[in-house]
Amino acid sequence: MSGARWQPPLVSPIEPNGHRWTDWLFSFFWLRLAFFLSVVHERIPGLFANGRHPLEYMDDHAFFSFDASNTLTVQRYHQLPAWNPYWCGGTVGIAGPEDNFFGADILLRLLFDVGIARHMLAIVGLLLAAEGTYRLARSMGSSGLASTGAALIYMINSTVYPLWLGNGFLNFVLGFGLLPWVLWCFIQGIERPGYRYLGGFFFAWIFVHAGTYPAPYTLLTIGFLTISLAILMRNEGERAWAKPFVSAIVLGAVFLVLAQAKFLPLVMFLKQFSRTWLPIEQLPAGTILGVFSAAHVPLLILAGLAPLTRDRWAVVCALGAGLFFVVSMGDFDPLSPYHLLKQLPLFKQLRTPERHVILVLLFLACGAARFVTVLEDTVARFVSWLFGVDSVGELPAPIRVTSVLAGTLAVALAIGPRYTQMLKDATTQFASVAFTFEPPRHMGGEFRQHRGNRRDGHIFPAINAGSIACITGIPVTQSRLLRGDLAQEEYPLDPALATVRRVRWTPNEIELDVQARRATRVLINQNHHKYWRSSVGAVVSHQGLLAIDVPAGRHRVRLRYVDRPMQIGIAISLLGLAWLSVVAAAYARRRWRKLRATFASPASPSGGKPPLVAVAVAEEPKEPEEPPSPTDVASGPDQVSAVDDADVAVIDEPRIESAGSPAAEQGETIVASRDEEADSESIAVEPPRSPSAETPSGETTPPATPPREDHDE
Repeated sequence: MSGARWQPPLVSPIEPNGHRWTDWLFSFFWLRLAFFLSVVHERIPGLFANGRHPLEYMDDHAFFSFDASNTLTVQRYHQLPAWNPYWCGGTVGIAGPEDNFFGADILLRLLFDVGIARHMLAIVGLLLAAEGTYRLARSMGSSGLASTGAALIYMINSTVYPLWLGNGFLNFVLGFGLLPWVLWCFIQGIERPGYRYLGGFFFAWIFVHAGTYPAPYTLLTIGFLTISLAILMRNEGERAWAKPFVSAIVLGAVFLVLAQAKFLPLVMFLKQFSRTWLPIEQLPAGTILGVFSAAHVPLLILAGLAPLTRDRWAVVCALGAGLFFVVSMGDFDPLSPYHLLKQLPLFKQLRTPERHVILVLLFLACGAARFVTVLEDTVARFVSWLFGVDSVGELPAPIRVTSVLAGTLAVALAIGPRYTQMLKDATTQFASVAFTFEPPRHMGGEFRQHRGNRRDGHIFPAINAGSIACITGIPVTQSRLLRGDLAQEEYPLDPALATVRRVRWTPNEIELDVQARRATRVLINQNHHKYWRSSVGAVVSHQGLLAIDVPAGRHRVRLRYVDRPMQIGIAISLLGLAWLSVVAAAYARRRWRKLRATFASPASPSGGKPPLVAVAVAEEPKEPEEPPSPTDVASGPDQVSAVDDADVAVIDEPRIESAGSPAAEQGETIVASRDEEADSESIAVEPPRSPSAETPSGETTPPATPPREDHDE
C-alpha cells in the first residue's frame, strides 16, 4: 500500500513520529559516523600515529609481507599475484587462505603506502563494525540510543578486538566488522528482496578478504537466524515461515557467484594442502566467562533479563548467545556443537573455538539493546498513563519534550557508567596496539632468495628478495634444496652440460636463455607447483624444487605460472558483478523515478516540496479560504480544480465535448488524474457542482467534495 511503513519481522509497529526522539537524532548517518570515529580516535590513538610502521608481533609482519608482495606484483610487474615468490621459497598467492588481494582495501594499498593502508583498513573495519551493529539492532526494533550502545559494545570491547588488532589480524577486524551488515541485510531481505543481493555482496567481501574464520562464522549465524525466525514466524501468515529460508538462499547464491574468484582457487589449494586440526580443544565455562571483564556484568544482566519481557527478538538473541557460548567451550563431548561442526568439510580445518566469543558478544549487545528499548517504551507508556492519553504524541509539546528527555536521561544514567567503564577497559587493552616497529626500506636489484627470517617477513618484498624461513597457517610443501646463497637463481643440474642465463623475471613468468649440449635439467630456486608451464621441455619436481627437462640445443625457455581455476573464478565473479551492477542500476533508476514523481506530483501533501519542507508547511496555520464559485473551474486554462487539490488537476486546455456525449448531457467537467507511481494520466469524470446554497445568515456553503481515492503503489 502507498505510504505503508515497513516493519522488521517479529517487531510490533512503532508509532510514526512517536516518543523516541533519539531515533530521529541517531538517524543522521554522518552524525553517527563522526561519533564512532571520535570514539575510535579517543580509545585507540595508536591507529592514528606512525602511519607507515607495522606492529611488533610477527603475525602482523607476515600479513604485511602478503600485502606488500601483492602490491609490488601489480605496480611493478603489472600482473595479478597468482604466485608469491617472496614467502617460503615460493607459494601460491591469491589461492592462499590468508591472502586478501581481492579485498576492497587493495585500492588503499595501490594509492597509499602499505603501512598507511593497513592503518586505514583497521579504522574502516571498526567503523563498519559499529555502523553494522547499529543497523542490525535497529532492524530488531531497538531504539536509536540502545542501538548506539550495542554498536559501541561490539566495536570497542575489552575482549576480542584488542587481541586481533595487537596481533595484526586485520582480516578478522574487517571480516567480523562486515558480519553485522550481512545479518542486517538478511533480516531486511525477509520482506525486501533487494537487500538479499546486498547481503550476498557483503558476504563475498568477507570471504575474499582472507575470511578464514569470519566467513564460516557468518554462515553459522545466518543458519541459526534462519531456523529461529522460521519457527517464530510460522503463525505470521501463509508460508511466512519460508521467507527466512528464501532470504538466506538468495543471499547465499549471490555470495557464491561473487566469491568465485577466491572460492574456486582456494578449494583447489585445500585439496592439495588440506589441514585437519587433530588436537582436542576444550575450555571450561569459567574460562569463557573470564574473557568478559567486570564491566560486562551489566551487559550480561540486561541481555539475560530481556527475554522476560516476552520480546521475541530478545529471545532470539539470548538463544544465540547461549548457543555460541557452548560452541566456544570446544570439543568437551562427542555430541557437543563444536565436535559436530568439526565433522563438516569446511569447519574441520578450523581451531581455537574460543573465537566464537565474538558472536556471543554480538548477540548479547543486541539483546541488551532490546531490554533498554523496552525500558524507554515503559517510561513513555507510564507518562502517557499518568496524563491519561493513549500516546506521548498526544501530550502538549512542553510536557512531551520534558518527559522524553527525563526518560532518556534516566535510562542513560542507569546504563551509561557501565558503558563508560567498558570503554575505559578497552583503552587499557588497546594500549598494546602501538605501531612502533621500523618500516621496511625499499631497495632495487634482481630478485633472489634469502635465508629469511619469519619474524621480519615484512622487509623482504621491499628489497625484492624471498624469505625461505616463514610461518604458514596451513603446512605447504617446501623443498630442502632451497638456498639463500646461490650465485644465480636459475642453474643447470650439471654445469658441464648446459649454461643458463636469466633474460626476464617477474613473479609469474621467468624467461631463460638455455644452451644445452645434450638433454639436461634446469633448476629454479623456488618451490615446485603443478600450475607451472614451460614453452620448451617439461616442468618437473626435483626433490620439491621447480625444474625443467630441456632437450639439447639453444632455447629461449619461457616459464609461466597459470592458475586456471583462478581465471575461471575471476570470470564468474566479474559476470556476477556486472549482473549485480545492472540490478543496482535498475533499482536506483526506479527509486529516482519514484522520488521525482513524489516531488513533482500534486498528490504530494507538500504540493511538490521536499519532505522536511512539507512538515513545516503542514504545521503552519492556514487562513480560511473563500469557497470557489461554480464558474471558477472553467474560467481559464491555468486554474486548478477545487475537487481535490492533492490528486486531481485541470488539464491545460479545456476539452469541448460534443452535444451528444454523455458528459455534455449531464453537465460534467472532464479533469485529468495523475497516478503517483506510473506517471501516466487517466481521465476522471467530476460530478456536477451544485450551486452554492445560502444559509439564513446570508453565508454561502461550499459545494460537497467527493471523497479522495487512495492510490496503491
